[in-house]
Amino acid sequence: MKIEILLQTGMFLVAVITIVYTQYKDRRQNKILMFSEYTRRYQEILINMPESIFNGTEHINAKARMYMRLYFDLCSEEYHLWRKGMIPNQIWEMWKEGMQITTNRPIYKMAWKDLSVEYNKDFWQYFNREVINKKGGEL
Repeated sequence: MKIEILLQTGMFLVAVITIVYTQYKDRRQNKILMFSEYTRRYQEILINMPESIFNGTEHINAKARMYMRLYFDLCSEEYHLWRKGMIPNQIWEMWKEGMQITTNRPIYKMAWKDLSVEYNKDFWQYFNREVINKKGGEL
């Protein structure tokens, strides 16, 4: 009788450990997939961004405006995921630094001035304080 209880307890513990480990692996895999998806979206936006954005032209045409909006949307989504704890701080800091570098260009600041009214107050305040008004590294 004692051996049966020990075996059942042991099997129960193995099952619990297996479930916990599987959940840990799934969460880790989901974070990797999310990081990959956001990286892919960023690259897609960057690849399709009109050349005028990179050569210093101060005029924002309709196509540039659309891609800049997509960029700010992506930043907003990443911010909200970070606030919910779904993006680790280390990754967020890396992304935030990239945002600072990107928005250091005057054309991005000009676009943000026009488009920022479309975003919620929490993101707007954070983005202005920690990204737009911070000088990022050089490209």
